[in-house]
Amino acid sequence: MKRSSLIIVVGALLVVIFGFWLCAFQVRTTEVAVVTTFGKASRSLNAPGLYFKLPPPIQRVYKFDQRIQSSEFENKFREDLTADNNPLLTSVFIGWRITEPGVFLQKFPNGIPEVEQQLANLLSSSKSAVVGKHPLADFVSANTGVSKFGVIEDEILASVQAQLTQNNYGIKVEFL
Repeated sequence: MKRSSLIIVVGALLVVIFGFWLCAFQVRTTEVAVVTTFGKASRSLNAPGLYFKLPPPIQRVYKFDQRIQSSEFENKFREDLTADNNPLLTSVFIGWRITEPGVFLQKFPNGIPEVEQQLANLLSSSKSAVVGKHPLADFVSANTGVSKFGVIEDEILASVQAQLTQNNYGIKVEFL
């Protein structure tokens, strides 16, 4: 008699633990998460902590790294023409982060590689346009303080950020 009641208690405890395991998840301080209900984003979680959801066929959780992602999109130097038709070899590093995880999941279901491809395209067009507006003297100068390299970098950053905001990708470029 005692043995069967012990088996029932242990079985019930295992069912509760398994149910908790199916319905609970943790968001770490370095992560953002999106809970989807039947494939549609239902809530975004930016704060760390323990959260609950319905079992997997109904709701799923997608977690993304919230830290700044740093990438160099052009493995080799790329040649752009300046305003005075001088060739200029350039290579750019970019740092970005996810700001709206729900929008990010909707726009980029394949994750980081898809984002990096889109950012590479945006950065390439913005960089060519900005470099083409400035003469070579704005990039390289023998006199200290005459170079406008920082201003040009800010122009490229503003152009890329404006395109990201306009298309609502759910990401923000932090630095170039």
